[in-house]
Amino acid sequence: MAPIPVALCGKNPNMASRFTDAMNDEFHVTHVFTSVGAVSHELPALLKGESIKPSSGLGSNCHSEKSQAPKAIIVGAGFSRSELEDMRKFEGCKDIPWLYPDPTKMAGTGFRALFGGDFMTSVVNRAKSTMRDHGLVEGKEDQVKPDVWGF
Repeated sequence: MAPIPVALCGKNPNMASRFTDAMNDEFHVTHVFTSVGAVSHELPALLKGESIKPSSGLGSNCHSEKSQAPKAIIVGAGFSRSELEDMRKFEGCKDIPWLYPDPTKMAGTGFRALFGGDFMTSVVNRAKSTMRDHGLVEGKEDQVKPDVWGF
């Protein structure tokens, strides 16, 4: 089973690196964007099939000759809802699903997960579960409805 390529919008490079490391089996992070500006310059090119290295220096596209376009974009809580909407306006960006933190789903992780060592595992598990629940599974990557999914 080949992992499904996804991208991450994460303003904190340390947290983005931890997320990337934890997302390791059925999904993998190909590209990390640390700002709306990076998304505006890099994501439309990726979605057109162009090879572009992440300005963040994070993600598997840093180490490969040919960049992989993501099948979904996971957005961290450091980005506001208005920034999410701005990013989705760039060319081709409404044609793929975006995952955005849903405070009601975060509440179920508990204090220990939010502030302890289990935090990133909890976030990654919620993202993976959300993608599966919306049908983003191997062999059906192009059959999902492009929308914003809360996780």
